[in-house]
Amino acid sequence: MNEKTIWGESQNHPELVVIDLKEEFNLSEKDCEKVREILMRRGINKWLAGRRLFIKLKHDVKEWLKMEENPQLKKRLNYINERMQNVAKLPRWIEFPKKIHKDWKQTEAELVLKGRKSEKLQELFRDTA
Repeated sequence: MNEKTIWGESQNHPELVVIDLKEEFNLSEKDCEKVREILMRRGINKWLAGRRLFIKLKHDVKEWLKMEENPQLKKRLNYINERMQNVAKLPRWIEFPKKIHKDWKQTEAELVLKGRKSEKLQELFRDTA
């Protein structure tokens, strides 16, 4: 797998992680239940569900932009829409540092993004730091 072939992989469901781990490490069903619990405890399920809601919101904002006549509000909605598009288009290949930092800014500084528009999108992390 590399930053180009990663786009062909299924995503957005924690059970895909469980299946991969089960196949890779020959896990029992009891082990798989533990993996499901860990994914939930670490917030992976929450973020995958939140991603779906984010995509719905992104579509709503696009529709609001089409209907809005107030130029100031339209400008703000457009800014929000652009930021949401950038977040949605982050590359899949994102490497987190192995060290868990207490300061998120340190983690952001060490993130490695590879693939489509990764240099441009890396700026998103600098903009929010």
